[in-house]
Amino acid sequence: MIDRYHEHSEQLLAQLPKGIFITAKGGEKINTMTIAWGHIGVIWGKPMFIAYVRYSRHTYDVLEQATDFTINVPAPGELKEALKIAGTKSGRDIDKFKEANLTLTPATHTNTPRIQECPLNYECVIRYRQTMEPALIPGDVKDRYYPNHDTHIMFFGEIINVQG
Repeated sequence: MIDRYHEHSEQLLAQLPKGIFITAKGGEKINTMTIAWGHIGVIWGKPMFIAYVRYSRHTYDVLEQATDFTINVPAPGELKEALKIAGTKSGRDIDKFKEANLTLTPATHTNTPRIQECPLNYECVIRYRQTMEPALIPGDVKDRYYPNHDTHIMFFGEIINVQG
């Protein structure tokens, strides 16, 4: 897998600032959220995707119960309305998949499904979680991104399969 994960990393990194979906299944709950922050690389000799999720998000609650997640990358310029819905609405209040016309399809190696409309999907097993230490965040960054002190937790997902 370490040889294959990077074949599509350029596509993932080009789309990331425009938005990609992180999807998680914790218990019977499945939720997706638009993210624009993340990293792909190698840690502990394993290919990893690191996702940043705020504690206040419903996706955080689902990820805390999950063992894995999927990263679903839309084709360039596609799914703009779905990305908007998944990034501005809460799964606590609506079924984002229904609202955004997204279809879940079983993943090959994870309990969390993939989004069928996305031509590139990464299946990831959660290997580590790390909270951000607010005291170590530079003041200008804290002022801009954390005025309400709602920091992120980083979810390190070992990439175990790539569809694309």
